[in-house]
Amino acid sequence: MPKRILYIGGFELPDKNAAAQRVVGIAKGFRALGHEVVFLNSLKKYEETSLRETEYFGFKCYEYKRESTKDYLLSAKTAISMIEKVKPDAVVAYNYPAVALERIRRYCKRNSIKCYADATEWYQAVGENAVYRVIKNLDTAYRMKVVQKKLDGVIAISRFLYDYYKDSVMTVLIPPTVDLEDEKWNIAAPKQADVVSFVYAGVPIALKEKLDTIVSAIESVSHRHKVVLNVVGITEQQFIELYKWAGEVPSAVKFWGRVEHEKVIEIVTKSDWAIIIRDNNKVVKAGFPTKLVEAISCGTPAIVNEFSNVCDYIGKENGIILHQLSQIDECIEEACSMTVKVERTVFDYHQYLPELEKLLD
Repeated sequence: MPKRILYIGGFELPDKNAAAQRVVGIAKGFRALGHEVVFLNSLKKYEETSLRETEYFGFKCYEYKRESTKDYLLSAKTAISMIEKVKPDAVVAYNYPAVALERIRRYCKRNSIKCYADATEWYQAVGENAVYRVIKNLDTAYRMKVVQKKLDGVIAISRFLYDYYKDSVMTVLIPPTVDLEDEKWNIAAPKQADVVSFVYAGVPIALKEKLDTIVSAIESVSHRHKVVLNVVGITEQQFIELYKWAGEVPSAVKFWGRVEHEKVIEIVTKSDWAIIIRDNNKVVKAGFPTKLVEAISCGTPAIVNEFSNVCDYIGKENGIILHQLSQIDECIEEACSMTVKVERTVFDYHQYLPELEKLLD
């Protein structure tokens, strides 16, 4: 029986961040199963003062300026008023604040509405504001350890989160997904013939992304092979400040800064390899790299180390697994002289329709 689903959270639709790409992929899956999806999108940067109705990818979307931090964490007033307006059969909350989510859960239970979580991270607050760090980390712990275990189901982005929730609540494992029928995944972008090109696409966080290690390895390999590393997402100056880089940045590295998503896809498609190297800490284990999903969907193989459950999707096809960080130079050199077959459909949302159906049933 077709259901109406209200998807709530903070995502920059249509495709301005990983959150937007995540929820659109899941929403397309629900729609393919015959259900209707409506978005409620709370935005930090939003000039209008009133609720705005718009549309993305054929989905109705209500956007509004996010409440104060206190109200966003503790109140669910806007979300509950939208539930009353839309009258959904189910609510899916994307990484929603714990106390507000608990209020939504109780409202849904009283009104026979299913309530699910889309869990994509185990957030760890950083920064100089100690009060904010304490509040945010308490919120995360309460959401992950208590509230989401009381919901009707969880959509887990990683095997770590799937294993964490599966014995407590109905849980399905769905990585970030794409729609390969979308034109942007099928652009004509020929690769350079005279150089082996690598790409890092994303906004790095120094606590988990080892972009400095990648840059150092590219510099080393560039003395023996003609290579280039395209860094998309930050400028050279931002890289220097983030990683406290001393000395000159290698000439084999080109920084693009922030560009439109379609340009990101074009650069990744033109590249011979994507590189994603991360520390395998709790934050990284809980998440899953959208940049890997995009690379494979572009037909570009990836070099990845062993973190989260990326190895589930990188075998004989799709790339190279770096088992020891100390071997990154050799791994890049190996990539310079090999061709890897890429199975582009691995992350197409159609592959995960049975899991979504299982969740709703």
